[in-house]
Amino acid sequence: MYPILNLRYHKMDLHWYLRALEEVVIRVLSSTFSIKASRLDGFTGVWVGNQKLAAIGIRVSRWITYHGLALNVTTDLTPFQHIVPCGIRNRQVGSIEGLLRESGPSSGWRTENSSPHLIAVTHDSLLKEFSEVFQLTLNHKFFSCSNFLKEEPLNPL
Repeated sequence: MYPILNLRYHKMDLHWYLRALEEVVIRVLSSTFSIKASRLDGFTGVWVGNQKLAAIGIRVSRWITYHGLALNVTTDLTPFQHIVPCGIRNRQVGSIEGLLRESGPSSGWRTENSSPHLIAVTHDSLLKEFSEVFQLTLNHKFFSCSNFLKEEPLNPL
């Protein structure tokens, strides 16, 4: 999720913004997947037990936000076994799919062959919770790649 916001219309406070992004993910995990997630004191991101599910990295220039968060939905976590993610030792990286698989049928989700569905459901939930946390109304507009690939003559200035 890569929100671009003018914090002048919200709060000009980067710690508030980071906590608000965490809140979006915590709400998504709870409302959509019944996964109890939390913050971990001293670390930015969202955690379920010892597993980090969401990493947050922002850039702000003139109170306009760039970058955002990465939520592991169906991510292949194998490469994380060979690094120390975010410099945090003694912790793991997790995913929604992995947690649902661990909880088995009791979660109400079938994870085999459902990656596109899981991603779509997570996407929709992120948009809903983001709009609620930031008190925004989102208007969706989809663009076709073909609109950008048409060959049109360049207009000289």
